Amino acid sequence: MPARIAAKIAAMADTLTCLQFLSAEHFTSGADIAASLGVSRASVSTALASAEDYGVTLTRRTGAGYRLSTPIEWLSRDRVLAALPAGSHIDIDVVARTDSTNRRLLAAPVHGKALVAEWQDGGRGRLGRRWLAQLGGSLMFSLGWRFEGGTAGLSGLSLAVGAIVAGALADAGVAAVRLKWPNDLLLDGAKVGGILIEISGDAMGPTDAVIGIGLNLIAPAAVTDQACAGLAGHGLVPGRNALLAQLLTALESGLAEFTEHGFAPFKQRWESFSAWQGQQVELVAPDGSRRAGVLAGLADDGSLRLTTDAGELVVHTGDLSLRRTEPAR
Repeated sequence: MPARIAAKIAAMADTLTCLQFLSAEHFTSGADIAASLGVSRASVSTALASAEDYGVTLTRRTGAGYRLSTPIEWLSRDRVLAALPAGSHIDIDVVARTDSTNRRLLAAPVHGKALVAEWQDGGRGRLGRRWLAQLGGSLMFSLGWRFEGGTAGLSGLSLAVGAIVAGALADAGVAAVRLKWPNDLLLDGAKVGGILIEISGDAMGPTDAVIGIGLNLIAPAAVTDQACAGLAGHGLVPGRNALLAQLLTALESGLAEFTEHGFAPFKQRWESFSAWQGQQVELVAPDGSRRAGVLAGLADDGSLRLTTDAGELVVHTGDLSLRRTEPAR
């Protein structure tokens, strides 16, 4: 890269970096931010002009500078590590921005390593759907975990993780979270979070799993193809750093239990959080075909059990969309 281009890039102020100088309590001048970063005042102004791209609204006042309209609790590696219990083997890296925490961790998975980002440019959910978020209003992180056995022993892992996360959120004050098979978390029927697990390794083991979790603390303002909700306003007690520590603590304990006992201990827990247990639902396949029935619960391996007119149907694949339907009148 030519030196003049490298110098120009170095002189540019990044929007996320500039935003971290701001608070909702007082104004901060652009000149002070520029001096701290060693960039031009115009560069700071240009960077902060993009704040709304991240869902952040600023109050601007001539002669005073900028102020956040809503407070942001920025993620802190030190604060999260300090909140983990003694003896925890979880480590954590916090990055301001990445394409996808799952993708980045998959490149070099490390057992017990958590990667959390303030912002993801390429965050994604199941079936390649884009994960939308608001800066400071979500948790987006991935956790690497090694299982010495092969992939066959990981049946039901995503459901176990869902039960672990739902239980941790209940402990954090949000008792109304429910689980939608295979990996969505709902609040009042709207999506509040999702789980994406990607696996690499040998069929006989060991197997590396990267467990990606996205949670809305504030419902994203961007328009999506489904209703979204936020944990804030539904009883959530801890802030972002404390909540992340609670989730990692629960995952470390729960994954150790899964390693020893498999999915069996989590079946009843998942069903206790099931959003549509005993209700009329339909499964929609990628080709548009549909199968209807009453949600009866889970099989021992985490497969979905539907009671249909033709008897019980056990569904093993998660490449389907589950929807609640109104019973026929």
